[in-house]
Amino acid sequence: MSDYSFLMKSYPEVVSKDQLYRICHISKQTAKYYHDNGLIPCVASKKKTRRYKIKTIDVVSFLEDRDANPSKYFLPKHFDNPFLRAEQRQRKKIPRNGIYKDSYKLKGKNEVKDYLRYLGQQFAEYPDMMTAQQLRQITGHSISVILSWCKDGKVKHINYRSTYLMQKKSVISYLYERELQS
Repeated sequence: MSDYSFLMKSYPEVVSKDQLYRICHISKQTAKYYHDNGLIPCVASKKKTRRYKIKTIDVVSFLEDRDANPSKYFLPKHFDNPFLRAEQRQRKKIPRNGIYKDSYKLKGKNEVKDYLRYLGQQFAEYPDMMTAQQLRQITGHSISVILSWCKDGKVKHINYRSTYLMQKKSVISYLYERELQS
């Protein structure tokens, strides 16, 4: 068990949350969790900044108790808890439903007899001036690739409120010519 009496000499009588998480080697989020759940006694003002005032004696008693009873200070799974196994700590990706339609890759020229008509049918329900997200839904290309088409002059476009709007006919002709070249 460690001796934390040196903290009493090194720090003032009252410390902030910022000093606390540095002393205890924990994250800001973990420190806030301990405060909110009463594991570390503190005085919380209604302010947004410098909200917590913690006595150094309480910090020392917290550290000693944490060394003696680590299971008491386990965090819920959504925190990056070093006491949990790695597979429990990993965050799972949340599906982004509702942001984009399910995107798919357009078929190639070898899969469709009349490729130009196929492209026209795929783009039919979209407006004449399309955003990068709309093109991403249809073609399956990333937004950075689509924006590079604009910057390289391969597709006719306009800048409108810091977004690129691409002309549908120009995109169809570019995709068709690109397939013919490959």
